[in-house]
Formats: sequence, C-alpha cells, structure tokens
Amino acid sequence: METHLSRSGLLQALLRASALCLAGVFVLSGRSGGVLLCYYRPLQARGGLCTNMTTECRPHERCFSGWRRYGPVSVLAAQGCASPELCGSNHTVTLAGSDYQISYTCCCHDRCNEAPAPENRLRQLLGVTVRPTDSITAGDPLHCPGE
Repeated sequence: METHLSRSGLLQALLRASALCLAGVFVLSGRSGGVLLCYYRPLQARGGLCTNMTTECRPHERCFSGWRRYGPVSVLAAQGCASPELCGSNHTVTLAGSDYQISYTCCCHDRCNEAPAPENRLRQLLGVTVRPTDSITAGDPLHCPGE
C-alpha cells in the first residue's frame, strides 16, 4: 500500500518534526536551577596565563577554587566544579610528577569562584595575609540554596 502526502501535509509534518527537535534542544541545553556555571582553570602556577573559561557543573556540584600556599602567597591555583565532599578539605593532586596538597574552597552561585582581584595580589606580595576566600562568597557549600 502506497501513502501519498500532499505538499501541505508534508510541510506540516516537517514543521512538527522541526518544532519537536527544537524543543528537545532547549530542554537538553537548558539549565535547571541546581546547575552552576563556574570559572574553570586547570591546576597551574598562580601567575600562569589563563583566559576566563566557564564550565557547567553537574547537578549537586559546587564551584571551587583550589590553592597551594607557601606562607601568605598562593603558588598554585585551580578553579572549576567539585563535589561537596571536597569543599573545605585538602586533597593531594599531582602536577608535573610532583604531589601537592590543594585546599578547596567552594561556593554556591554562578561564577562565584573568580580569582582574587589584583589588589589582593599586591597585598600578598606585601606580606599582608590574604585568604583564598577573600573573593568568594562561601555561605554553606554543603547546603546550597534550592537543594
């Protein structure tokens, strides 16, 4: 049995299929209320060149900034998404064959893990104590709003 579609019927079918595909794209790419956008940078020397990259976290992850400090100065830094279990902890990470203890500070809103402002860097060089959280609004990273 052969089925024939008129031009208008074919056009309507294509429009419906396109609408369904477009709706699927919006659903898949849409962010739910519990998904964060965070700044991302791989672990590297604190002064290393890095552009402002943004990443989307998985549900229930937090934005983090990770630091390795010697005295008041941060010498290694990383940013991205982390599970709540890492928040407030120290964790060993390997970089160029060496192990480093990284301190994780987390926060719960979009792009809250930005790097310290340049004036904080000056304070570090002058020996004024600067905590990694000076530019992070931490709240309670284990219990973010909306969970």
